[in-house]
This record gives sequence, C-alpha cells and structure tokens, in this order.
Amino acid sequence: MNLLIVDDHEIVRDGLFMILQTAYCIDKKECASDGYEAISIAATFPADLVLLDLSMPGGLDGLSTLEKLRKTLPKAKIVIFSMFEDISFQKKAYEKGADGYLIKQLKRDALVLSLDQILANQKVFNSSVLGTEHHPMSSQNLELPITKREREVFTLTVKGYTLKDIASKLTISDKTVENYRQKIGEKLETHKRHEWVEIAKKYHVL
Repeated sequence: MNLLIVDDHEIVRDGLFMILQTAYCIDKKECASDGYEAISIAATFPADLVLLDLSMPGGLDGLSTLEKLRKTLPKAKIVIFSMFEDISFQKKAYEKGADGYLIKQLKRDALVLSLDQILANQKVFNSSVLGTEHHPMSSQNLELPITKREREVFTLTVKGYTLKDIASKLTISDKTVENYRQKIGEKLETHKRHEWVEIAKKYHVL
C-alpha cells in the first residue's frame, strides 16, 4: 500500500506511520506538511490511502486540499484525520469526497479498525452525516479489509501458488511475502489456507 500522510506536525506524521506500519504492509510512504505540498506529491505518487489534516498552514486548508486530491487520486481512500469533531466539518468532508472522518483522539485499535472498514469500501463518519439512506454493503460489493498488495498475495495464495512463486511473480522477497501473509492472517483472523479459500468465495475474489 502506498501511504500519504498530510499534517503540519512532524510528531503526528511519525506517530501515524509507526501505528500503520505495524497494522499494514506499507510499500511506500510520503509525507506533506501542507496542502500545496500534498498536491505536488500526489501528482507523481499513486497513493492508495491518504490521511489528511483539516487545519494546516500555507493558505490551503484540508477541505480545499481534499477537493484537489480527489481529482488527482480518484481511486485513493482519502481520510480526514482531525482534532475537530464538529459535525459540520464531517458533512463538508463527506460532500467533497472523503471516505472517512477520524478524530485524533482515537485509540490505536479503534483507528486501525476504522481504516480497515474504509479500505473495505465503507464510509466511516458520524451516523448523522451518513443519514438513514446509508446501508452497510453486502459481501457482493464489500471488499476484503486488506490492501491492494495484500489482496494480490491473498489471491495468488488461494490459487495455490507457492511462496517462491508469489515472490517471483510480484518481484518481492520471500520474506516480504511471509510478512504479507502474516498481516493478512491477522486481519482475517485465520492463517488456515482452506479458510482463506472460503473467504475468497464469500467475497467473490476468485
């Protein structure tokens, strides 16, 4: 997964990365301290997940940055990560194309759980923002809570490819494949291959 963290505080950027690298397999990471820098990075960096602060220096706030990033990265999951819990901010973020709105006061496990849901194509906002018309997705259109690269490893594993075959096919090391499989097993709460096959059927992976 390619990760882009946009926040003007270095300690927040570093803290987020420390948490996320233990929960996900991060292929590449970029950081920006303001909206203009984030837009510049996004022009050449195909981010899969963007964590974006609302209040930043430089004259371009998070909501304006969100609008521009959404055009540059149409397939990325863009998540507002802010200290402000105000519903009006959440509504604006939702309207401008954010996939979620998370509060900086969240505990580690709650943060990872929320990101898992977002990566599985769910919108994570206060319920009053989503309204009564928003319904949970069925397994037919709900994706597995794993990253793009983890999905590749998962699919090849389910199809019967060996560890060395997967490493060769994805041009990564055997150890990296092992790490991906470990992360996938933790997220799916099982490391058993036959159970992975059943999960693949349920989510229409194959």
